[in-house]
Amino acid sequence: MQTLTLDVLKPLTEWEQGPCVSIYIPRHQAVSELGQDSIELRNQLDEAETALQERGLGTAEARSFLKPARELQNDPVFWKQGAPQGLCLLMAPGLFHHFDLPYQCPKTLSVDDTLYISPLFYKAYEDDRFDLLAICPKSIRMIRHQNGDFQEIELPENIPSNLDEFAGGIEFEESLQFHTTSSGTPGGEFAGIQHGHGLTKEQNEKVLTDYYQLLARQLENYLENNTPPLVLVCAEKQQSLFRKHFQGSQLLPEGVATSPDQLSVRELIDLALPVVESKFQTSLQKAQEKFQKHMGTSRISHQLEEILQAAGQGRVEALFTPIGSELWGHLPQDGELLQTHTQQESGDIALLNWAIRNTCRHGGTPYVIQPDDMPDQHPVLASFRW
Repeated sequence: MQTLTLDVLKPLTEWEQGPCVSIYIPRHQAVSELGQDSIELRNQLDEAETALQERGLGTAEARSFLKPARELQNDPVFWKQGAPQGLCLLMAPGLFHHFDLPYQCPKTLSVDDTLYISPLFYKAYEDDRFDLLAICPKSIRMIRHQNGDFQEIELPENIPSNLDEFAGGIEFEESLQFHTTSSGTPGGEFAGIQHGHGLTKEQNEKVLTDYYQLLARQLENYLENNTPPLVLVCAEKQQSLFRKHFQGSQLLPEGVATSPDQLSVRELIDLALPVVESKFQTSLQKAQEKFQKHMGTSRISHQLEEILQAAGQGRVEALFTPIGSELWGHLPQDGELLQTHTQQESGDIALLNWAIRNTCRHGGTPYVIQPDDMPDQHPVLASFRW
């Protein structure tokens, strides 16, 4: 399931080669009802085919346009997979996107000159990706979490899979596992040191030090600067030793101080989530606070006509609208009053979708959120850069 970040969505806001077909359907969660989703998609595609023909496409051309979606509709393997909360299909000349959504969205069909993408911005500002690094003498595991899902990541061969591999396979002194000192070999390379019950405490401590120093250096080289936040899960003294040598900016200052040896992937994720949840909420909270700070000034507006104009000019810093909300109408020309409709009429465009697209295109942040999270009770709110 692809994480719908603002970076992923921005190219879609800039797509203007029509016709564009956008389809959203909520997915059934009961196994006995999964077959209804395929039927619903077929009905939406039938309507889209008619709408494309009304826009001048021939029957064969309209069917060819929708062929990738029809193949998905008729794929029994796809529908037997565990159902996400929602499904989105975006189609245009030379473009086909299929997004599984981890949230419910209203059923929507749009056939227009631009893509209807406002539901995709729901919590896009959060970007809930993070990596989890679980270290103990017996194993090293890296797990990536995104969109509520998670999977283990295979680490490169230059990272030893456990302490025995690094130290030559001799049994490690269990009573000394958590005592460490600092040392390294010349030239920046590390060598495994044979160790066991016959070695001194200091020698065993040096093996541990070299081991975690090697892990820190190799993982720092492996992880790119733009990787998601990293949560470290290991015993308290191992936390200290690893952090001493790891310089990557993605490592969060707070970790989980426990031995991960006997914990499942699900248990590790559950331990890490409280560490990163506050980071996910920061963007919206800051935007809400800034909105409240400027209440009553010209930097704040709930007037759709003013917001549309500002979005087109690149002045919208933050746009707030509830998920599933839309208003239809024409962009007002000079001296013309804006008239909106709750249902699409001939020639109408989706005005909130237009505002969202243009806010994102100019570097602002659209916050498509739950109604209770709106800073004020209006269908759309904006704070301006100036």
